Amino acid sequence: MLIKKMPESYNFKDNARMNKLTSRLVCVILLSLPFLFLNYMNPDAIQAKSKEIVSAEEDSTAGNTRNNSLSINTGSAPIIYTNKAFKLGERLIFKVRYGFIKAGYAEMKVLSVGENNNQKYYHIQTTARSASGFDWVYKVRDEVNVFLDYDRLYPLRFEKKLREGSYKADLFVDYNHADSIANIEFIRYRDNMKIRKRKNEIIKIPPYVNDILSAFYLIRNQDLQVGQPIYLTTNEKDKIYDLEIQVYIKEILEVEAGKFKTIKIEPLLQDEGIFKSKGRLTVWLSDDQYKIPVKMTTEILVGNITTELTEIIGISDLPSKIK
Repeated sequence: MLIKKMPESYNFKDNARMNKLTSRLVCVILLSLPFLFLNYMNPDAIQAKSKEIVSAEEDSTAGNTRNNSLSINTGSAPIIYTNKAFKLGERLIFKVRYGFIKAGYAEMKVLSVGENNNQKYYHIQTTARSASGFDWVYKVRDEVNVFLDYDRLYPLRFEKKLREGSYKADLFVDYNHADSIANIEFIRYRDNMKIRKRKNEIIKIPPYVNDILSAFYLIRNQDLQVGQPIYLTTNEKDKIYDLEIQVYIKEILEVEAGKFKTIKIEPLLQDEGIFKSKGRLTVWLSDDQYKIPVKMTTEILVGNITTELTEIIGISDLPSKIK
């Protein structure tokens, strides 16, 4: 594993920065999933950059780990998938807890299949909202949409609408993979929803890069093997960064939705701050072709946040579910 030892000089300020980076990581992998919204941060705060996935120094100390790995969106041409992980009508419902406190709810939905300019796509949406009893602490009403190429699972358009306490912002990204560019519009609102800041820009992107939500659905279509890490390149706003998914062990977990055979993974952002972090994001996916997120936990400064699956709609017989 590539996590470095925490230095003795690591102080509270460093720890606060680490938790901000960990918060962004939550969004990167499921990423992509805004339902860990209590640990979600301002999109302006991310500090990431494009770089080699593993440095020469890390490569030399990691033995043959990199040789036993899988890079899934780093080529010059997209892979054509036979999607077996999700389908139209899939709806996953979750509850979010802060310690023993019920903090909120989230949903992941495959809303529709459409076509635009002869290009077929999935419309996928995740939503997150704080529980009514938690609204007075931090009211959340978030929505993320992605329009995903039907066969190749790369994003055509990404939309993120955040309503978190006093923070209100929209992000729209239109991907032009043929020309390796993305058109970005970011809007920050005042409390009265009048525009406070608007920014439009065009950035260069690697071929067929994934946003935070499409990356998750791409990972669901991979054959996860214990001990074989997965690498992919991800885009968030105007940043390009690399993501490593460590695949650990298989476990049986019981949540409100039932008892499942699962495979445990951990996403690692290729940034020094993440490698130094105490706060870790751990994810358990159903150990079958669907790879549904059964449970997630992430540490924050005080306590931890747990997201658990409560209901599955649109999948009649999940092979990993123990009856």
